[in-house]
Amino acid sequence: MILRVILVITLWSATCHSADNASGFKVFRVLPTTNQQLLQMIRLFETADTDRADFWHAPSVVNGTVDIMVAPEHTSQFQVYLEKHGYTFQVAIEDLQKLLIEKEGNLSTHITDDAVFLKRLHDDVGFHSRLRMGEYYSYSVISTWLQRIAENMPDIAQLIKVGTTVEGREILGLKFGKDTPDKKVVVIDAGIHAREWAAIHTASYFINLIVNSRETDPQIQNYLDNIVLYIIPVLNPDGYEYTRTDKTNPRARMWRKSRSPKACAFDGVRNSCCMGVDLNRNFDFRFSEIGASRYPCSEIYHGPSAFSEPESKAYAQFLTSLKGRLEAYITLHSYSQLWIYSYSHRKFTYAPDIEETRRVAAKAVQELGRMYGTKYRHGTGPEIIYAFSGGSTDWAKETLKIKYSYTIELRPGYEEWNGFVLDKNQLVPTAKETWAGVTVVLDEVANQWKSSRIRESELNRIREEKCADRLAGCAYWLQSSPNICRVSQSTMIRDCAKTCNLCHMIAV
Repeated sequence: MILRVILVITLWSATCHSADNASGFKVFRVLPTTNQQLLQMIRLFETADTDRADFWHAPSVVNGTVDIMVAPEHTSQFQVYLEKHGYTFQVAIEDLQKLLIEKEGNLSTHITDDAVFLKRLHDDVGFHSRLRMGEYYSYSVISTWLQRIAENMPDIAQLIKVGTTVEGREILGLKFGKDTPDKKVVVIDAGIHAREWAAIHTASYFINLIVNSRETDPQIQNYLDNIVLYIIPVLNPDGYEYTRTDKTNPRARMWRKSRSPKACAFDGVRNSCCMGVDLNRNFDFRFSEIGASRYPCSEIYHGPSAFSEPESKAYAQFLTSLKGRLEAYITLHSYSQLWIYSYSHRKFTYAPDIEETRRVAAKAVQELGRMYGTKYRHGTGPEIIYAFSGGSTDWAKETLKIKYSYTIELRPGYEEWNGFVLDKNQLVPTAKETWAGVTVVLDEVANQWKSSRIRESELNRIREEKCADRLAGCAYWLQSSPNICRVSQSTMIRDCAKTCNLCHMIAV
């Protein structure tokens, strides 16, 4: 099997690399029909240079489709390889560059949109909080927008700085809600994988909705009153900006990883050196165990060690700072229409609170589907897509003991051929239905906090009713020894609770 993989890598290596050729990229849909073919495809997935074969779906099961983007200088060799080893396949996308132009527009249009919006943000006439949805914006626009919201709406939003990227960009987000030490926290992020533009748009939509509907939507007002909500729309700004450098060139547009410096490893044929780390394989949960690669040129390269990357390390520190209050963590990805919960490193492995986790996931998927009939599946990674380790939600669940920890894979569905290139007219519907699903989690957290407040209020009422001094000398003791209520607290709760103002500490 390994010799066969080396054969195809060698064939591709013999072909010169043409970085300027953006046309002719194809996406193959391959169907492994035997265990041997599946294992062969998994080996290729873990070792292949993404500049030659970029897997949009990981091979996971026999008779499960695998979508692979292949560079134009390698398509003929790849097709020969598939035919030689008896794979069932078809060319799902004949010319990916053409599809990018058709679905996402040309570069100049985006430059104009960015420039217009930045001008509006800095216009002396007034602050514009509404970002036009259904478009993709640069990280500069998104970060400026976040800063302006925080500056102009300090009563509901606070700018947060998670950390700094390899290339020096600040990872920014917004904190919503009236913060008190007893409130539960929810964190939502997106864009840890650079090419997943629909996820970044969806997180931006959430911010846009909260900022501009807070006074008219009682549900949003409920969240602002009863939880603390953080939204970080782009966790991998370097990678995202790289995907925008030449957005109709699949080599740039389909970049997944961070932009960390080149690392090298021998892949069986040559010493290959490539930039970037898959940040969602770099967390310290079962690091490098499964669904990740030690080869730097792989799209799932996990990095030299857990938290080796400044982005993942800073984010882990940020989440850890919320430990004890962090009740829910949601990370947005695309694509496949999945609602994934822990754990994803092995089948039939679950967190102790799996029943509650599964119940809320099932309810969220149902609510999400009400709007447009979109069908989602829920389960752990190996149950519904493939096994992987080193991901943020599993780390958060295991380390921080978060009650609700979910990865959401947005539209399109697993079987859809257009993958990461979502029609612009689907962006807003995708965000709307996702918000509907996410509100199920937010409602759970908000309602639990409100219920706890109501219970505490009722308990305090009962304590007040029960509160009395058991002994007649309480006032005299306090007068003669002013510190007695504090020094002998347990005794005074029992005997002089009313005089010592310790009613709130009475066991009910």
